[in-house]
Amino acid sequence: MKRLTLILTALLISTSMLVACSDDKDEVKESDNNVVNEENNDGKDNEDAEKDDDSKDNDDLGKSTSEITTEDQLDLTLGDTGKFDTTLGTYEMTVESAELLEELDGVESEFDYLILINLSIKNTSDHDLDVEDLMYSMEVTKEIEKSGFGDQAHNFESVKELTGIIKPGEEISGQFITHMFESDEYYFREMEGNVAAGGSNQVIWTIPADEAKSD
Repeated sequence: MKRLTLILTALLISTSMLVACSDDKDEVKESDNNVVNEENNDGKDNEDAEKDDDSKDNDDLGKSTSEITTEDQLDLTLGDTGKFDTTLGTYEMTVESAELLEELDGVESEFDYLILINLSIKNTSDHDLDVEDLMYSMEVTKEIEKSGFGDQAHNFESVKELTGIIKPGEEISGQFITHMFESDEYYFREMEGNVAAGGSNQVIWTIPADEAKSD
């Protein structure tokens, strides 16, 4: 009888151990499945986030290029108004007059002349525009196929530098000045690099030297 009791006790212990091992295996399997599912979900979330970012970038790129709808104006002259359609906003610029000088405020030209341009800018956007941002992309060149020189108004005390904020519908006047080589005519325009990058339509004024020289 004692031997039978020992056998039954051993069977009960073995059965209990088998059940416990089975439960442990199920818990490990469930834990592994949870880790795999979390990794898969993280991967999917990251992939979705990357797709959203790519889609946003493409939308922004499309917006920046599709907004430029105004045609180029390549044959403007003194007194004409050019219409700019840029990623910063829209505005109109009127080149009223130009003057070639050998020196100004005691500063002589680094080349042959200083060219001083009187102009005005009107904000036709529905938001404020920073004038310095607009003037930063303007230049004068004596050869249409080559780059030119930017505004140096900040280096001359008597020149009315174009700065500040223009509110929608407002207009301001000021001056652009830079060093320039001698030529029969000059071109005041938006920088070619900005136009090529889709930042603006092209607007060019042709300024004959004989209309800019002082009497």
